[in-house]
Amino acid sequence: MSRSRHALPMTLLVALIVSAAAGIPGAVAAPPKLSPASSATCTTPRSPDGHEPPCNPALAQSPWAAAHRNSYAQASSPMVGPRPQDRVEVQQIRLVPDGVGVPVVHEVSERYPDGRRVVWASVISTPENQGVFKVDERTGQVIDFLAEPSGRLSSSSSGAYSVLDRDGHLIVAHQQSLDVYGDAVPGRRTSRIKKLRSLDLGRVLCREDDRIVGITMLYDGMVAFATELGVVGVVPRQPRRMRPANLRTLSQNGAACADTGVDRSELEQVSNSIAADERGGIYVVTSKAQYKYRWNGQRLRRTWRAAYETGGVQGGARLGAGSGSTPSLMGTRRGDDKFVVVTDGRRLMRLVLMWRDKIPADWKPIAKGKDRRIACEVPVRFGDPEREESVSEQSVLVRGNSVVLVDNTHALDPAYAAAPEQVRPFSVIADQAEPNAPHGIERIDWRPRSRTCRVRWANPEVSMPNGIPTMSVRSGLIYDVGLHDGVWGLSGVDFRTGKERLFVPSSAEPFENSFFAASQIGPRGAVWTGNLHGLTVFRPRKR
Repeated sequence: MSRSRHALPMTLLVALIVSAAAGIPGAVAAPPKLSPASSATCTTPRSPDGHEPPCNPALAQSPWAAAHRNSYAQASSPMVGPRPQDRVEVQQIRLVPDGVGVPVVHEVSERYPDGRRVVWASVISTPENQGVFKVDERTGQVIDFLAEPSGRLSSSSSGAYSVLDRDGHLIVAHQQSLDVYGDAVPGRRTSRIKKLRSLDLGRVLCREDDRIVGITMLYDGMVAFATELGVVGVVPRQPRRMRPANLRTLSQNGAACADTGVDRSELEQVSNSIAADERGGIYVVTSKAQYKYRWNGQRLRRTWRAAYETGGVQGGARLGAGSGSTPSLMGTRRGDDKFVVVTDGRRLMRLVLMWRDKIPADWKPIAKGKDRRIACEVPVRFGDPEREESVSEQSVLVRGNSVVLVDNTHALDPAYAAAPEQVRPFSVIADQAEPNAPHGIERIDWRPRSRTCRVRWANPEVSMPNGIPTMSVRSGLIYDVGLHDGVWGLSGVDFRTGKERLFVPSSAEPFENSFFAASQIGPRGAVWTGNLHGLTVFRPRKR
């Protein structure tokens, strides 16, 4: 694959950095026990590989209803995506006509009475461009945009993550509140957006500058969340029940939150979203350890904590210390080994699998000093045996017993490491300028018989520089926003072999940069992805 140098316009780079720098900125009653929604109405799409997570009846029954698609946060899909033989149309949807605004993730609705769907998401970036949008899935027409300026900006991912529930309500983690949005006219696809509820969490946060980062949906209809400074909580998803009396929280940092002698940097911090299983398990990774909590319908408690090696590396594309990935859950069928999967924070990143339930009785630590819960650690070199440094700031893609990681190691990261916190992620703005763009994708498999991990394949040439990947079981391809000779587009890598089999160019315009946004498989074989000014949709023509 040839690589050419495409310099990013300096005026754009300076404008984005200036824009970022300008934004520097008691006990509760136990909630009533909730009954899970009827499983008879839960319709997870069938998958030919049999590796679908259990259907969550509280989420919208659609192709993509939560960040990383579902509560397991696997980001893989049984839906078909674009194939090499398809003719693919590219549609750009500008959500922010002037300035920058990134929809990091988005959710697809259930069908409305007219048979159509909409796409919902929260847009984050400069304060004046933050808000919630609603787009017609079939045409890409913007139905409404509800501005929600926060007046501040940071490298935190607060506002990036959301879930779409069974009632068609978009629930967003916005700074210090949980906000619920829906149709102003229920059941009308073309209705404007209405804010239905805003639950202020200020009184349960660790410190005044704490903010909500991760969010997921539990299988009984409770919304689970985690804040940057380690407060984990649950609250009912229904707007009328989303009130302080029904809120339950725990703090990972405990008394250190109120201790002014403890510097903020010494507290355990969360910079990613969270995952959940069908038994009330909630999985949160901090800058120091992986946690599992459990909600039993009445009480929230910590089940286990396992330290992993973080290395203390932070800077450039890194959004926080420690792991750069939302925990993903592996093991969907009866008899499967069950793991929580993350990346660590060492200079040469490792993939880490941890037993998420009971550890096998005969299991021994993989090395002296390692937590017994760790099942394997694999150095990720993306096909370069001499490599000594690697970074991925994306959720780990999981399917069956396999995981896929993309490289986010930027040549400019060391220069940005000394910059203010809110400026560091902007090293990815210059991805079109070689040699800054990362190159590399790798698949690693868990082998149940030997109970070990091994590298299945690695491709050091493919560039998926800063977006969250997805994959289609039916097409057998991994999708993400890629770069070919300075041109952005949809890259498709064969899940079985690691060879790139598809590239659909979209534009060489710098605003096509995915900027940490997720590629997601929607209805009718389309792949949707966010960028610096909105969305790009890759639609296969009718076969």
